Amino acid sequence: MLVALALLICTETPSTLIPPPFSHTLGFTRISSFYLNLYLGNDFNVNDPQGLACTKIKAEEDTTTWRDDALLTLFAVNSGSGQIVYNIKFSKVGIFGSKGNGEGQFNRPHGIACNEDGDVYVADTDNNRLVRLKYANGNLRWVGVVDSTLKLPYDVTMDSQGRVYVTDRNSGITVYAPDNTRIASYNPGLESTGAIAILDHVAPFNETGLDLLVVVDRSGTRINQLSLSGEIRRQIDWRTIGLDTADFAYCAFDRYGNLYVTDRANSQIHIFDSRLKYIISFGKGTGASGNQPVFNSPRGIAIGRKFGQVFIAEADGGQYYLIALDGYLIGCFPEKFNSLRPGTTIALYLTQRAEIIVEIHDETEKIIRTLTPPYQQGPGEVLIVWDGRDNRGELVPEGEYTIRVTIRPTYSKPRYTFKKEIVGRVVRTPG
Repeated sequence: MLVALALLICTETPSTLIPPPFSHTLGFTRISSFYLNLYLGNDFNVNDPQGLACTKIKAEEDTTTWRDDALLTLFAVNSGSGQIVYNIKFSKVGIFGSKGNGEGQFNRPHGIACNEDGDVYVADTDNNRLVRLKYANGNLRWVGVVDSTLKLPYDVTMDSQGRVYVTDRNSGITVYAPDNTRIASYNPGLESTGAIAILDHVAPFNETGLDLLVVVDRSGTRINQLSLSGEIRRQIDWRTIGLDTADFAYCAFDRYGNLYVTDRANSQIHIFDSRLKYIISFGKGTGASGNQPVFNSPRGIAIGRKFGQVFIAEADGGQYYLIALDGYLIGCFPEKFNSLRPGTTIALYLTQRAEIIVEIHDETEKIIRTLTPPYQQGPGEVLIVWDGRDNRGELVPEGEYTIRVTIRPTYSKPRYTFKKEIVGRVVRTPG
């Protein structure tokens, strides 16, 4: 549901995602059903939350200042009650809809999508229809039914050109033009389709320049990357990332084409790169061991690509993070070198795109070599070669050398407030 307040996340947790600044949330990044009831009244109940969508509403933006640039409007599906819950300029909350099959009503809705013009689409699952709403002046209003011939529509997404893509449990994917006419339907061997996300090459804040379309199928156990015309390019399932089972619920792209997928069964968010190569999983379920943040059956996810805000719906509320990064030293190969075979290769693993600075220190902690100016790299495995020489080009003397790698996120606030240092050591031996 709408993410605002609740649980202060410990600073010792993994930092692939981090809590927003204290000044933005007063230290709270999780809101439970208790706080939602407190804020919205006892008549409101968190009842099977599902999809999320977020955008910067163009009409509400103050173009005279940058201070509101990161304030997004978030739309959340409260499925069991047939409601859409949304925030108004981050100052108050609105509720639209009720349970039923008439105008302004929904029956077990799931996915939701929106754009900066205030167009909002809802997959009204048990009414077998796609519904269009309009957000303006702080209010949602009913526009109409786009298509009532669908069979259990699950999720919906929009591209930057206003085209709408809907998954149907029984019929694959249906595409609609901005005027809501049906322009394509395809099912390239998908089975029981679910979540869908798109990032087209001309979309704002798409650093890849690629057309990326992903669909989850096989009842939440397989992830498919498709072309925009519907051909399957890549497929992975829960076994690919070493899971015993999975329930992939919803997905979203960041500005580098990385895919974030919520997993209800494992209470995690799995992150993949633009080619569906697995990067890392974040979070754990209640009672699970480890020092990860706790999720309660996460489902809807929405990402503000410009600044890297991540909103996650879960069974009893929601959580709010910013994209940062983790980094690990795989090793230095070799750990010892001499004049005959000087140098080493530094192998790192990054969970997000990072700005990297590499410095070599001698035993007195003096910097004797700066390998790289700040540059961006990752995610995944990164190899950096040191030739065993100092800044003057001379082979370093015998002794132990410390390799200090500083990594910083590339997103907004974390870029300036968060960094991580990775340390390794190598030895120049005689010979």
